[in-house]
Amino acid sequence: MFSLDRFYHILHDNLISHFNHGRSFYFYPFGTYDSTNIIDSTIRAEDSKLTYEEFNIQRRLLRNMGEKYTFHCYFFDQEPLFSYTPAPVPGALDQFREQQQRIIIIANSEKSEFKDQLLKRSKYQHDWYYFFHGFAALDWYRDFQYYDSKSFQEFDKVFICCNHLISNYRSYRLHLVANLLEHGLTEHGYVSFFLKDQYGTWQDAITDPHSELSLDAKTKILKHIGKLKTPLIIDTAEPNGSLSANVSMRTLTQALWHVVPETIFFQEKLHLTEKTFKPIVAKRPFILVAAPGNLAYLKSYGFKTFDRWIDESYDNERDPYKRIEMITEQLKKLCLLNKQELKQMHTEMQEVLEHNFQHFYGDFKKIIVNELVDNFQSILTKINNGRQPNNHSRYHQRYDFPDGHLEQVKRRLLQ
Repeated sequence: MFSLDRFYHILHDNLISHFNHGRSFYFYPFGTYDSTNIIDSTIRAEDSKLTYEEFNIQRRLLRNMGEKYTFHCYFFDQEPLFSYTPAPVPGALDQFREQQQRIIIIANSEKSEFKDQLLKRSKYQHDWYYFFHGFAALDWYRDFQYYDSKSFQEFDKVFICCNHLISNYRSYRLHLVANLLEHGLTEHGYVSFFLKDQYGTWQDAITDPHSELSLDAKTKILKHIGKLKTPLIIDTAEPNGSLSANVSMRTLTQALWHVVPETIFFQEKLHLTEKTFKPIVAKRPFILVAAPGNLAYLKSYGFKTFDRWIDESYDNERDPYKRIEMITEQLKKLCLLNKQELKQMHTEMQEVLEHNFQHFYGDFKKIIVNELVDNFQSILTKINNGRQPNNHSRYHQRYDFPDGHLEQVKRRLLQ
């Protein structure tokens, strides 16, 4: 499997670069909008890395470059899209609004009405969806498939729940941890929770005038989080962005159940990250703390969940407060089980755990590679609708690959 470090270069080389000196724009470091990298076979790699300010200058220059660059792909796939996403998103959509000859593709990893409305702002924008974090997880967790089976057998707590960032759209984690404290569940699990993150403190999160936390949730948070004098720590007091990529087998297997606080919870988006795959590669059951429908979304990729052992109707609950309360009720029931009952449960679910593990390292890779390539082909089909072969008009030319090229790309990406 190719590495995430070269993900955009590989997609550009196999797909984007074939059309009109195509250009690709992406952001780095991972998960940020700090800097922009431009991939283009006509410029040197060392000249392609730009700060955001330099990127804006580059965009203005591109407006006057005529036909040389007509096929652009903007990769906004590492993070979900929001109204307050940094300026490159609306900028990418706006800058060529009146330049109809340009093909603008927005690569992303979410399914949402918000994204649909964003792309409808101009009929010349094209939606390229694929499961980016599936590729990230396959790269970061590739070594777990080689561990001895006995490494997955032992656990000494009921659950593990990691909460790093607590601000903005992740502030729901304050409510979740407040519930764990309220019901004395932290003694049954490994829980990480930091009283502040890079954006502010937990107090800032609940006093934010734009907070999506309900009044009832804020009341709970003040009562229970307010009693914490020090953060809750599992493995490190100084979390960093590389923790997802460098997670240890011991950390992932020390508890039976994983409570997975996903990136998206309040907003109605189908969007999952590498966090969801940690219990899968550790052969562990999980409760997905995410936006409604995301458990079903994961199952649509061939994974199995755990409705034989817990009530998973929380996935259908649209009210954020109620969804956290429903998840907490399931955790309370699990924490009432003794060690023997938990071991029996673990034994009973081996078929599901093994299925998910084998599927992740097997057919899942094929599914998301096929999806990525097929969805790109769908964009070309849409662009070519009504355009005839050998028409060299700059407004009506066709965009085609040689016969068999996309199948070759699929095989190459699966190597």
